Amino acid sequence: MRLTERIHVVGGSEPGFGRSDPLDAQVYVLETSDGLAVIDSGAGRELPTVLAEVRASGLDTHAIRWLLLTHGHADHAGGAAAWRRELPRVSVLASDPVSGWLTAGDEEATSVDRARVAGIYPPDYRLEPCDVEPLPAGRVAMGDVDVDVLPTPGHAAGHVAFAATVDGALTVFSGDALFPDGRILLQDTWDCDLHAALRSVEALAVLEPERLLAGHGAPVLAGARDHVQRALDRIARLLPPEQLE
Repeated sequence: MRLTERIHVVGGSEPGFGRSDPLDAQVYVLETSDGLAVIDSGAGRELPTVLAEVRASGLDTHAIRWLLLTHGHADHAGGAAAWRRELPRVSVLASDPVSGWLTAGDEEATSVDRARVAGIYPPDYRLEPCDVEPLPAGRVAMGDVDVDVLPTPGHAAGHVAFAATVDGALTVFSGDALFPDGRILLQDTWDCDLHAALRSVEALAVLEPERLLAGHGAPVLAGARDHVQRALDRIARLLPPEQLE
């Protein structure tokens, strides 16, 4: 589904927006002058559905050059190996240390083991190892689009968000660092840190984005500053932002 002139949503579990496997976080595609960039992979169980949505959006799957991962949780990164098998030339990129965890298929570091026990993933779900390259610090140049890499830990260690001016609007792909309506997601995992999460929200607020494209929830295509401000208002009262349910 086309969201803007150059941004599409091609997978996820949000009703009405490129639905794929219920385990998948939102999967976005960004058009650049030098090929297509995918943001987050989904869990990997329904990649054919995601690729069919890419084609339904009028895009060539063979033009996909980059797969950028916001963090190591399986709904966002578990499908990396499937993408690499289907499109061997794609560059799969994640922050350090997430790139190392995904390369090793480390279910403990990515909390896949805990999530499976909690029933978030089915008993037979496994994190498949995939060669993942470390993201360059600061910025990734993709043809006529420069994508800033923003450290946003808190929800998970090594979490990053991506920001770029697309169609003339500052757009943030926030992963699980910040959701529509100014919500965040705290979980009982080894690397979830409330204070880091609050500082990450503040870092995103400084950007004053027009669009907020998160890993869950309907995409915010205008007025994202208002959504960010709701989180800031809670923080200013010494409260965490409201929790995503």
